[in-house]
Amino acid sequence: MFGRMHLHHQAVLSICLIHLAAVTLTTAILVSNAREAVRLEIDASANSARALVLSTVGYALQQSSPSEVLPRLAEILVEPRHVNITLLDARRGVLPLRKLSRADEEPGAAPGWFVRLATPGPRETRIPIETKGILHGYVSMTAAPGDEIAEVWHDVASMIWIVAGTALVSALIMVVLVNRTLRPLDTLRTALAQLRQGKHSVRVGRGASADLTPIFEGFDALSQALETAEADRARLNRRIVELGDAERRSIAMELHDEFGPCLFGLKVKASAVARAAEANNDADLARDASSIQSIVAQIQASNSRLLTTLRPMAIGQLPLIDALLDLFAAFRKTHPAVDWRVDFPKLLPQTPEIVDLTVYRFFQEGATNALRHGRPGRIIVSLSRQETECGPMLLLGVEDDGVGMTGERNEGRGLTAMRDRIRAVGGHLSIDATEGGGTRLVSRLPMLISSDHPSLLQAAS
Repeated sequence: MFGRMHLHHQAVLSICLIHLAAVTLTTAILVSNAREAVRLEIDASANSARALVLSTVGYALQQSSPSEVLPRLAEILVEPRHVNITLLDARRGVLPLRKLSRADEEPGAAPGWFVRLATPGPRETRIPIETKGILHGYVSMTAAPGDEIAEVWHDVASMIWIVAGTALVSALIMVVLVNRTLRPLDTLRTALAQLRQGKHSVRVGRGASADLTPIFEGFDALSQALETAEADRARLNRRIVELGDAERRSIAMELHDEFGPCLFGLKVKASAVARAAEANNDADLARDASSIQSIVAQIQASNSRLLTTLRPMAIGQLPLIDALLDLFAAFRKTHPAVDWRVDFPKLLPQTPEIVDLTVYRFFQEGATNALRHGRPGRIIVSLSRQETECGPMLLLGVEDDGVGMTGERNEGRGLTAMRDRIRAVGGHLSIDATEGGGTRLVSRLPMLISSDHPSLLQAAS
């Protein structure tokens, strides 16, 4: 349990336990010394009282008859401190003895536990009054350490309070010092949690103490290196996407500029051959010309689909919103049974081509996956703009009411490629299940792509 506590709690608890042990040991030593002091004082008082009683008895025997010695002692004997004297007459019983009042000199009573620890063992001394074999009575002396224990307690209590007060002040100072020294570790722990969440721009600065300063400086250097590495990785991924788009654009241009005219020429030649066969009434030639025309039509359709896959023709020619509206207009024609709900703004500021392509691919892949795997009756797509501390962001969404993604189904190549592309431009993609059991895709993309702002990745995520 102690090992699972925080470091400053361990330090404070250890300090308090050490001071508690010191106070306990000091109290035990003081009580032991007090018991010995009380015993010595009681022994000295008992010896003095015995000598006093013996001398007083001798004086009384000279002045009175033996039978009147005890009454005479009751008149002239004064009970000393720390000793209780009892006069027991054989004929009269217990005789009262004068006592001096010292209430103004006696300190307050000691607590019971201290009295029990400091009181020495019981002790009684008896002096018989006897002449010619006749016992007239005796004088009994017993120890009365109460007032001495009270005096010792007064001194011991003062010492205990001084030791306890010193220990308390010392413990408080150590607690404040330890908490002040270790408090920066809470800042470091919070910074580590933020770093684990991907916030590489977090810094902790210099430590409050010289011992923690190297650790804090090392953390800042690490977070700086991670931020730089993340920015480099983002720039590299973005460059890879840009190069891929450029390559696909080049291939699309080749297909459009080279294959298109060639296929058109083949179609024209096939039509000419068909007309010549019809003029010459050549059935075989007409059949061959028709086959050529069919093959050219198939190649043209495949070429058109390939061009659209490599690079949507609307991107770069139309504004992004118009290109997206054309995309979902095509979806409505091919899937008229689906309830399409499109929520796009009328106007959108111009964005880089890489962002336009990413947005287009997000909606294209999201809608295609919903139609292919979800069997939905309704698909909702939305696009909005958000202002953040790091700049404007685009919030994209595709939601369907289909069967959803089961736990065993993994992301396909389309979703994986879309996630990588969104990350490459500093965005974030999340895929969740809706309350009705469908699937919701949400993405945040920065509208401005700049290598000087790696924090855009954090804002998007």
